[in-house]
Amino acid sequence: GVGLYSPQIFLKPPQSPNLRRRCKSLPTPTERAKLEISRSRSPTSQKKVRFADSLGLELISVKHFDDTDEPEVPERILAKLHKGPLHHNHLETKFPRAPTQSVFMELQFTNPGTLPGFEQKVREVKVMLESVEADEFSLSGFVRVLNLAFEKSVSLRYSLNNWITFMDSLASYVPSSSDGVTDQFRFKIVMPTYLDNGGTFQFAIKYCVGGHEFWDNNNGNNYKVRRLCTAWYPLGGHDHASLFPSGDADI
Repeated sequence: GVGLYSPQIFLKPPQSPNLRRRCKSLPTPTERAKLEISRSRSPTSQKKVRFADSLGLELISVKHFDDTDEPEVPERILAKLHKGPLHHNHLETKFPRAPTQSVFMELQFTNPGTLPGFEQKVREVKVMLESVEADEFSLSGFVRVLNLAFEKSVSLRYSLNNWITFMDSLASYVPSSSDGVTDQFRFKIVMPTYLDNGGTFQFAIKYCVGGHEFWDNNNGNNYKVRRLCTAWYPLGGHDHASLFPSGDADI
């Protein structure tokens, strides 16, 4: 008989399609820097040095401040500052402040106008210094003279170098100061800034009237004003003063 032929069919197993991964974009400079840092911290990786410019970062960072900007102080720092005087003293000891200096002028005489018998003395000697005020910048005062004539002049003769040289400064009449017997004059001069090292400013009063000269030179001693300096030193949280002639002490 006729045999039947049945062909064998072999099916090929389906193959998985090739997986295609999507390409990632290149990391940003910041992401690249973080990646490098994480790799450097890995215990299995070797330590490497990377500079900022090689990672695409800036070498410097600039911050602009305005005068109106208020500083932001961390709370932990503020807490330490609020501990009180003990902490303040610790800072003073660790970072001592420089001494603060102030200059003043010391009168080495008593204002004659405050002494008893001043008016009678003016009648006797014709001219007398009445009062003086002095500070770092100026010296001013008043003079009483016997009214011997309408035309008169009063001047201040002074020296900064013990009379090696001297200068004259004219005083001015004080309106409505006459008491019928005496007149009052006022003077004011700028105190020289180069008077230092305990320097002494000396002066006398000259009164010219009717072709005559009368002097008040403090009974031959001259009137003297000395420049002094006060330095304030912060010690133990309190200010202490030290008085000395300007230039005579090391600061």
